[in-house]
Amino acid sequence: MGAIVYKVEDDIGCPESPQCDILMKAMDHYHKKSCIKFKEWSGEDNYVQIFFNRGDSGACWSPVGRVGKGPQRLSLGQRCWYLGIVIHELGHAAGFWHEMNRPDRDDWIYIYWNNIIPNFAHAFAKHDSHTVNNLGETFDYKSIMMYDEYAFSKNGVSPTLQAKTGYEIGPIWKKPGLSNSDVRRIHKLYSCKGAKAKDGFPYDTICTFNKHTCGFKNGDSSIWNWRSVNETDGYLYSTFESAGTTPGYLVSINFHNVAKQDKMKGPLGCVRFWYMIQSDSSASLKLSQAFLERVTQLNNDPETTFELWSNDTNSGNWIHVEIPLYVTRPFKLIFEAQFVEDNTYGTIALDDFELLYTECTGGEVNSPIPENSALDNATSQTPLVTTPIAVTNTMQDLFDTKQSIDVSKDTEHLQLL
Repeated sequence: MGAIVYKVEDDIGCPESPQCDILMKAMDHYHKKSCIKFKEWSGEDNYVQIFFNRGDSGACWSPVGRVGKGPQRLSLGQRCWYLGIVIHELGHAAGFWHEMNRPDRDDWIYIYWNNIIPNFAHAFAKHDSHTVNNLGETFDYKSIMMYDEYAFSKNGVSPTLQAKTGYEIGPIWKKPGLSNSDVRRIHKLYSCKGAKAKDGFPYDTICTFNKHTCGFKNGDSSIWNWRSVNETDGYLYSTFESAGTTPGYLVSINFHNVAKQDKMKGPLGCVRFWYMIQSDSSASLKLSQAFLERVTQLNNDPETTFELWSNDTNSGNWIHVEIPLYVTRPFKLIFEAQFVEDNTYGTIALDDFELLYTECTGGEVNSPIPENSALDNATSQTPLVTTPIAVTNTMQDLFDTKQSIDVSKDTEHLQLL
């Protein structure tokens, strides 16, 4: 469906670091130029694991396309953090080899083998026409996948390759991004056209919290925690003992919006989950939706963040709720847990989260229509809440009983010496 699921490791420092900003700009470049959509990990089995390789400053590499099952790593060392280089590595993840390895490369470039660093000649190996597909595109010196004249040079001044036409190729980090030929190849490989997402994307997010948090993270403070009850059940929770009266923010991934042309999804979606509040005084749980200018936006704007729902039902019961929301713009969801100071103990818990791109079975929307929406008006009503599950055990008892690759041969490295 043209979606590449990715997970950014904590060492990159999102959302505040300059490295994270470069990475998001690189993904946004693909979103604007092509049908490829980078989708933040929310529990998928297969994904690209992007990490800051601090042990090797020049380690810019990625497997080419999907290799096997499970996570596959994409390395960005200290000297890899240029927009052109990050776009290049994402190109490998999308399925593209280096341009200089094409079967027909000898018609377009000279290779100076004597100038190549010993043990790096393999980087200039020519691919077999039976194992790669040029997708009907001619050799492109401007491709983001094309190395410069001094790649893997012994001394940095003797060229290792040159264009037979005399064209000056230049380093990848100076390139503005995908060339026209790169974009055409993406559209041919993924059978799509333009920047419109392919059919089937975005898809629903269903999270049981049994094995992980599905991409949910703490906001300003580490107040929410994840607990695995057993192999088939887990949940997220915040306690008065750890939070006090400090609000606890639990932030989702950035969700893609539905395409305007999509007749099967939107403009209304649905968020569903189970929650529980138990304390000896007062506590509450609130859900807000933050609309984003683009799905790669790192921080939400308070001016475009709206409360969808809140509840302070302090019963110790698990309660199911479903809330309509607009899905015509990128967005993230923010849960806020709050205890008052009169408490001496308390727990707020969350489980079985679902984000659907189709309408709820009932209820009306509590947030305004996103800007640039073709819809007319929004209404504000109480969302549908189903019957709570009665609980007679203590909170702790309830939590205890609640039921509810080897890729080395396919890895492309970018030399930074």
